Amino acid sequence: MISDMLTLKFDHQLQELLPRRYRSHRNVHYPLDRRASIKDIVESLHIPHTEIGSIEREGEELSFKYIPKDRELLELCSFPAGIDVTRPTLLRPEPLSAPVFMVDVNVGKLARLLRMAGIDTWYDPELAEAELARQAAAHDRILLSRNRDLLRRKIITWGHLVRAEQPEDQLVEIIILYGLQGVLEPFSRCLECNTPLRPVDKSAILHQLEPLTRRYYHQFKRCPDCGRIYWRGSHHQHMQELMTGIQDFQDG
Repeated sequence: MISDMLTLKFDHQLQELLPRRYRSHRNVHYPLDRRASIKDIVESLHIPHTEIGSIEREGEELSFKYIPKDRELLELCSFPAGIDVTRPTLLRPEPLSAPVFMVDVNVGKLARLLRMAGIDTWYDPELAEAELARQAAAHDRILLSRNRDLLRRKIITWGHLVRAEQPEDQLVEIIILYGLQGVLEPFSRCLECNTPLRPVDKSAILHQLEPLTRRYYHQFKRCPDCGRIYWRGSHHQHMQELMTGIQDFQDG
């Protein structure tokens, strides 16, 4: 007996996430041999639901709960650059109040760079996957990972499968994807605990500074939580160059 057949048309970004046997075809013919939602069908093709920006049938938007029918053509699109997570959509009717993040251990170095750029980022390498997903959902944070199985958990609404391999490239990917260029505040957060930094008078911390730091630097910030002290060293110039590169990418 021949099964009913669904045709799925993926945009380029999603096509790259398909199993290798499907990647050369933008249209995937999927047998409807069971009653399943479009969300379940997409994830059976190893694409986390977090990567789907919209689902359409002849121009009509569909939700993740939609049950496809025989001979239908559904078009699936990824998120465009500049996602506005504060705007409700059919797939995500409960928006976030702000783009804040949680990073898993697979992209752990990204957490430090996001904090360096001034982006609110929670990172705890000790959390198990289930607890990580629960915390991300409970605190309305976008979960960043390279682990597809983690992002496929039902509790996760907002997440992103990080494509880039190098931490600095990952930082650029996230800033461009979520349109964060205009809200960056480099060196405003503690790199270790994510707490916003506060200016501190040099005289109050003089006894904690190394001789060369005491001699050549005069402006300092301190974390009110863990007490770490920050100043404009060579890492500051490197980050400024990176931020300029991101801005140039956007302008181009």
